[in-house]
Amino acid sequence: MGRFLDSLSRDSSVYTVETTEGGLVLIGSGEEFDRLAREAIELAGDDFVALPTGNGAGGYERVVIIPI
Repeated sequence: MGRFLDSLSRDSSVYTVETTEGGLVLIGSGEEFDRLAREAIELAGDDFVALPTGNGAGGYERVVIIPI
């Protein structure tokens, strides 16, 4: 799945991970989660697609990760 996806921890204080049939959903809030969401968006490409949703205040609340 690639280094970024392999680095995601199931025991993070910044986000929670929900496993879905097609991939993962990262759920969180705050500046640290926003940084993680931006990193996922920047690294998306050959290994996975990152589909973020905003919180309405300029940050992120979820990132759907779909491995390719």
